[in-house]
Amino acid sequence: MEQQPLIIQQEEEQRPITTISAILASVLLMGVGSALQGTALAIRAGIEGFSASSVGIIMSMYYVGLALGIFVAGPVIRQVGYVRSFAAFASFASATSIIHILAVEPVTWIVLRLIHGICLSVMTVVVESWLNISSTEVNRGKILSLYSVVLLAAMGMGQPLIGLFSPATFEIFGVTTVLISLCLIPLALSPVTGSPKISNENPDLMKTFKKSPLAGSGVFVSGMITGASWSLIPRYGQQVGIPEGNIGLLMLLISLGTLAFQWPLGWLSDKKDRRRAILLSTLIGMIAALIIGITAAEGPALHVLILIFGGFAMPLYSLNVALMNDQLGRDEMVHAAAAIVVFYGAGSAAGPIVGSLFMERMGPVGLFFSMALPMGLFIFFAVMRLRFVPRIPDFRQRHFRVYPRTSFTAYRLLRKTRKPEEQVEKPEGPETEGPSLPLG
Repeated sequence: MEQQPLIIQQEEEQRPITTISAILASVLLMGVGSALQGTALAIRAGIEGFSASSVGIIMSMYYVGLALGIFVAGPVIRQVGYVRSFAAFASFASATSIIHILAVEPVTWIVLRLIHGICLSVMTVVVESWLNISSTEVNRGKILSLYSVVLLAAMGMGQPLIGLFSPATFEIFGVTTVLISLCLIPLALSPVTGSPKISNENPDLMKTFKKSPLAGSGVFVSGMITGASWSLIPRYGQQVGIPEGNIGLLMLLISLGTLAFQWPLGWLSDKKDRRRAILLSTLIGMIAALIIGITAAEGPALHVLILIFGGFAMPLYSLNVALMNDQLGRDEMVHAAAAIVVFYGAGSAAGPIVGSLFMERMGPVGLFFSMALPMGLFIFFAVMRLRFVPRIPDFRQRHFRVYPRTSFTAYRLLRKTRKPEEQVEKPEGPETEGPSLPLG
């Protein structure tokens, strides 16, 4: 009898762990299915003879949906709760996946990609807000990093399936539908906890941009690179005659490169002026893109260059968000996050359209020139900022974290995640709440 309260307490302590595990398992399946579908659609569009501009618009609509869904999610979750919201939009996303193969037509695909993006956006807001209330002040930062790693890994894990199931047939679309449907199971069968707590943030674009013009520009450029890469590299591979299985390998290498180089770059940005790490990352990513574009690299050389490109171009988002975070007060990040999502969403929607236009005029290699150009312009801007704007003082610089490219809800996981060693003495006065001038 005396042990019963202890057993109950242990069960209650284990419930948040179970909740977090179930959520991350669902995120993994959701990410694998969604990323695999994007690759399959880009290749199938080429098989069907869709124009490059049509493919660009189709793929762009997914990112437009991601941005719009953030503002749909709040009312839905408050009305029906987490589980029902996730289940409803997962079912909807699964349905849109299979409809692509039933109605192979550009306008229909544009609408379906928009809907699919909205569904995935609502699902990510659900899991991020759910993770937030299931975590504590002690483990919140670790959960944010783990969630980001799961998302990045998921985007690459399913790509080799392109080699097993050709996008020319029904099977690959059936696989993506199954994967998205399966993401319901961990949440539906697990004793999850937590009640709906979510609020929409109104983006203050100019105020956030003025905090760090370099970071705001960098987030937009990062969106362009990410949107163009994940949408059009499969199309590039198809046009230059790369087998479908190797196209999946290219997409996997982008994900592996991101995972491999993101933390070393983050460590470097913590030790030095973060803007220099951003400049280095952008420069190497741009050089890799230019080499691919100029030489039309193929085989192992292309694999190495894609790995380097993914490793240095993709971490730009987290590096620039970290730079923005350095400029903000302790509670300002959540409010600025809505603007950051808008910057990133605008860039990721523009990337596939710009990339497809370059491909129409320059051939397949135009894709990499379309990504090198904004990186080159950003490098010029970064050099000017380094030359004329003082660096952020060390006491203002926070530790680097990997930030998911999803919704502003994820940034609530940043609250009170400082380690004891981060709580150093800071000068008294208004400067401790954030610099009055945009130093980044």
